Amino acid sequence: MFLAYCDECGERFLLPANHVVAVHNLESGVIAVELTCYEGHHILVLSGNDIDIPGPATV
Repeated sequence: MFLAYCDECGERFLLPANHVVAVHNLESGVIAVELTCYEGHHILVLSGNDIDIPGPATV
């Protein structure tokens, strides 16, 4: 499950794994997860050890 904020819907969603479109290892310690919300809007969540903000970040 992923907690992600959708700018277009204006709310947070708890999304299951079947909403994952792609996972990218951008560099050492930084992972980008592409998701879709329940309305089909695209969300990019950054995670990993080298992210400078606490918790997962929705971009």
